[in-house]
Amino acid sequence: MVSNLFRISKLNYWLYSLLIVSGKAKNNNFILEVRLMIRRDQIEDNFANAPPNILEVTRTHNRALTWLTEMEIISEERPCFENECDGIMTWTVDSNRPDGQIFRCLRCYARCSIRRDTIFEGSRLTLMELARVYFHYFLNRVSIRRCSLELNLSKKSVGRLYTKIRRAISDYVIDVLQAGGLLGTVPQQGPNVPPQHQYPVVEVDESLFAHTTQHGVRQQVWVFGIFDRGTQQCRMFVVPNRSAETLEELIQEHVAVGAVIYSDGWAGYNGLVNLGYQHRRVLHNQGFGFGLDTTNGIESCWSQIKRLSDFYRGIQGRGENALNQVQDYINHGIWLRHIRNREALLELVQVINSLYMRE
Repeated sequence: MVSNLFRISKLNYWLYSLLIVSGKAKNNNFILEVRLMIRRDQIEDNFANAPPNILEVTRTHNRALTWLTEMEIISEERPCFENECDGIMTWTVDSNRPDGQIFRCLRCYARCSIRRDTIFEGSRLTLMELARVYFHYFLNRVSIRRCSLELNLSKKSVGRLYTKIRRAISDYVIDVLQAGGLLGTVPQQGPNVPPQHQYPVVEVDESLFAHTTQHGVRQQVWVFGIFDRGTQQCRMFVVPNRSAETLEELIQEHVAVGAVIYSDGWAGYNGLVNLGYQHRRVLHNQGFGFGLDTTNGIESCWSQIKRLSDFYRGIQGRGENALNQVQDYINHGIWLRHIRNREALLELVQVINSLYMRE
C-alpha cells in the first residue's frame, strides 16, 4: 500500500499525527500510513546513530583500515621515532607491505610500520582478522574454538589475541577505573535509605575461585572483594591467603578511614576498629541480615563477576602465570559490569586508545 502520503513533509505528517491522537482522522488506512512513516523516521534515526557492524567494515582491507583510522586506533601521522629527528611521519603507499601503507618521515625519511605502537604491533594477521577477533568475537564472548574455526586460525593464535586484549582491559581497570581515589567517601543513598543512614558504607568479603588447568589439575585461589554502596563500584584482588595482615593491607589501600565496613564473621576482620573504621558484622550462620545490615551488595558482585568474566574458560599454566590470568579474567568481568548500560564496542575502542596513546 503506497500512497502520495509518503511524499508529505515531516511537518505535515506530524500535524496529521496530532489529528490521529485527537480522533479527528477517521480513515484507518490513512492512520496506518502515518504511523508507519513516523516509525520509519524513528528507526532511521536509531540506525544512523548505531555503531558500525564490524563484520561489514572488515569485509575488505581498505574498509577495515578506514574504520580503524576513524576510531583513531591507527593514526595517519605520528612523531618520528628517531631520537635526533623532530619530524612528522605520514603514510606512504608501499605495495610490498601487507598493510599497503607505511609511515615515512618527511625530514629524515625514516620508515616504520603503521602498526607501530598499536595493539596490532607484532602480529602477522591481517587488519581485517585482528579487527574481527578483538571487536567481534572477543567482545561478544565467543569461544576460542569457534573463533578459530570461523576465521580459519589456530586456537593458539586466537588464544594469544584474547589474552592480549584481556590484559589491556585489566590494565585499564587498574590504571583508570581504580585510579579515581579511595572507596568509602560517597554516602549511600536511595529511596530505602533514611537520612540518618546516609553515610559512606563499603562491604568486604572473600571468595574461593576454582578452575581446572589444561593438564586437568584443579586449582583454587582466594579473591578479596570490596563493594562501595555510594558509588556502586567494586574492586577485586587475587590474594595468597585471607589472613588479617593480607586483608587489612588491601582495606587500608582502597578504603577511606572512618567509613562503615560490613563483613561476615571471618576473624581476619577483627582489627578493623583499631585501624579507624566502623566495623559491623553480618553473621551468616544466623542469616544474611535484613534492611541495610547486609552484605548482599558484594555477594551480588561475586555472582556477576563469575558470570561475566568467563573465569572457567581458558586459564592455562600454573603458579604465578595462572594467578595473573585469574586477575585479568576478574578485571575483565569488572569492566563488563562497568559498561553494562553503554555501547561495548566504543568502550573497547576507548580502552585501546587510552593504553596506546602516542605522544
